[in-house]
Amino acid sequence: MDTSETKPTVTLRAEGRTAVSYWLEVHDDGEPRLFPLPVAPVLVGTSPRAELRLDDDTVSGLHCRLEAGTHGVRVVDLASRNGIYVSGARVEAAECGPGAVVGVGRSMLVLHEVLGDVDAHALASVPPLTGVAGTSLAMRHLAREVRRLSEQSEPVLIMGETGTGKELVARALHEEGRRASRPFVAVNVAALPRELVESELFGHERGAFTGAVARRAGAFAEAEGGTLFLDEIGELPLEAQPKLLRALDGYEVRAVGGSGSGRRIPTRVVAATHQSLRERVDRGLFRRDLFHRLEVFVIELPPLRSRRGDIPLICHKLLALEECVPRRMTPGAAARLTAHDWPGNVRELRNVLVRAAHFAGDAPIATQHVEMAFRMNPSGRLALSPGVALALLREHQGNLSAAARAAHVPRTTFRRLIR
Repeated sequence: MDTSETKPTVTLRAEGRTAVSYWLEVHDDGEPRLFPLPVAPVLVGTSPRAELRLDDDTVSGLHCRLEAGTHGVRVVDLASRNGIYVSGARVEAAECGPGAVVGVGRSMLVLHEVLGDVDAHALASVPPLTGVAGTSLAMRHLAREVRRLSEQSEPVLIMGETGTGKELVARALHEEGRRASRPFVAVNVAALPRELVESELFGHERGAFTGAVARRAGAFAEAEGGTLFLDEIGELPLEAQPKLLRALDGYEVRAVGGSGSGRRIPTRVVAATHQSLRERVDRGLFRRDLFHRLEVFVIELPPLRSRRGDIPLICHKLLALEECVPRRMTPGAAARLTAHDWPGNVRELRNVLVRAAHFAGDAPIATQHVEMAFRMNPSGRLALSPGVALALLREHQGNLSAAARAAHVPRTTFRRLIR
């Protein structure tokens, strides 16, 4: 991972504050990289005179200037041809705090404040996880933790909001370690019928219950020697929890209807939840001993809003995965997507992106397409604002019928909006 070593990194201390340094996540047409901000102002652009050179044909030779201070970083536009965007809005100059996203042409610069003894230089050299999109400091820290835990046999509890990619991280834990050649079995506990949970996890003998016409191995046996991923572990019924605890303590699995001490099946368990298991323990919905057995190692996934610099990369991967046309976005569209808080995380981003690509047709995804995608309600109808309607009319060179078709509304409705 490229980092600049030509100038000392700025380390600042305000009264009563821990020493901090500022880093930029750089996302241009080249490989994502990290850039430590030096003490002196930094010129950003494509010119050889720029300290931070971007690989982006929409960026001016000297596009903007960055100045690190005690409480953040000031960004100033240098009369660039495509301007700068901060958190989705075009500006001439702005004061940026940690987490701010600066749009420079198609490129994105994300500001990080690194506190105290955090070794950002070491994190910058950590390669991203395969299959998990993200090159931010938060995701490099995650990658380092996943690799450290991948060789362990103890359970791992993955915690994070809905849509943060818990199963992808569980797969990375499996594939980075010695179990990679063995099975990875994923079970969504919340989707299992309550009366069949034990059978699905531990298997059953023939005749164990009505409908059990044949013996079934169960998820633990299917994942033998590998990894069993239990998603939404907080929904595991109380009556099944002692059997899971026994399987974790001694790898002992006894099928429903089986006799004796059961079978020893060495399987690593990775569990995940978006809930607070501590709260469920306090409410009597989850066994305390099972909770402590599961939380030997805990991985907390960052929400998308705390790693905004990863959003353009995730968008690119999602557009390719969904086979959407177009696969490019304007700087304004990327800035608008990056500025959103995404309470539904990557799952919500995917939905908005697919809708925006639909509205764009063969053209690059622009800001108005993103706004239209945000305004579409659950019934699939578009809540179209006059501003978006005017932007669509400009995009279609004043052709009212074409703009109305793009908005999926009648021509008369579209005409009323632009009056």
